[in-house]
Amino acid sequence: MFDLGARLKDPIDFSIGQPHFPVPQPVKDAAIQAIRDDQNRYTVTQGLPELNEAVLEQVERRTGVRCESSCVTSGVAGGLTLGMLALLDEGDRILIPDPYFVCYRNLAAMLSLEPVCYDTYPDFRITDERLEAGMDERVKVLLVNTPSNPTGRTLTVEELKTIAAFAKRHDLVVITDEIYDAFSYDGPVPSILSFYDQVLLLSGFGKTYGMPGWRLGYAVGPDEVIERMRTLQQFSFVCAPAPLQHAALAALQVDMTPNVEDYAKKRDFIHDGLSDVLEIVKPNGAFYAFPRVPGGLSAEAFVEKAVARNLLLVPGKAFSRVDTHMRLSFALPDEKLEKGVAILRELAAEASAEAGGAA
Repeated sequence: MFDLGARLKDPIDFSIGQPHFPVPQPVKDAAIQAIRDDQNRYTVTQGLPELNEAVLEQVERRTGVRCESSCVTSGVAGGLTLGMLALLDEGDRILIPDPYFVCYRNLAAMLSLEPVCYDTYPDFRITDERLEAGMDERVKVLLVNTPSNPTGRTLTVEELKTIAAFAKRHDLVVITDEIYDAFSYDGPVPSILSFYDQVLLLSGFGKTYGMPGWRLGYAVGPDEVIERMRTLQQFSFVCAPAPLQHAALAALQVDMTPNVEDYAKKRDFIHDGLSDVLEIVKPNGAFYAFPRVPGGLSAEAFVEKAVARNLLLVPGKAFSRVDTHMRLSFALPDEKLEKGVAILRELAAEASAEAGGAA
């Protein structure tokens, strides 16, 4: 989809998974100044001490929990890689949600682990029954993602308590991916960290501050786990990009509320504009929606029809074992959203008409 978007002329790109707003100017200035000040050598493996302290304080303010340790990583993907290596041995299983972010299942397989899915369709909620259905004695880690990519759902306090009880019962470590924690439209994003102590929390700076290409994330959790991750990072990534760590300190001082409020309006526009023609769970976080494809089509077939109209979407099979849904991102200008919604409404009407005719 990225390649296709680069080739098409002025596409309506609902596929891209990154904010459309620029990096705040004070953060750009801090990065430039760090380079000019020759902050271009390796940092210590775990990242700048002052940045780690700022991360621990930020997580404590949000969750009420002071974690034992932290490590700055090369994006959340880097944190996931290190975390899986630190917590799992070859042949161990990790329990992941379906739908899932594309990285989870493939990264686990690449590391000689066995990903096992717990099904959250059709409402994308987590229940004890759904978790138990995916459980066996080889599962060592449970992965959750809130707010979710691709569904946009934020887990509720009740769901997190269910997860905590399940993890405690089976003696599991929970990896929680909370990279979209700043994008919350119906109240603060609660964290499993507030309800369970064997948690590795992953988040970062790329989504919140519009700088995903800077590859800056962080991991917080128990000393023992973070220490393993530091060792692994020393022999892999070495450290996260040094001058950009200095810029991240400046980013933490920037109020991104206006951008989040703008995205809340985009969320409302997408949901209100499509909910009468598509089966769609209203997202309450991140900047994605994951509607069901209409008319009995596969998502791949529906996306092909959309591409023919210069509209880019991602078929559900990229995020799931089934191909019944499609992911759309509303991280783009309002005029593009309006055009995209109009095209989706037309395509939905056509699909429904074709399905009716076939019946």
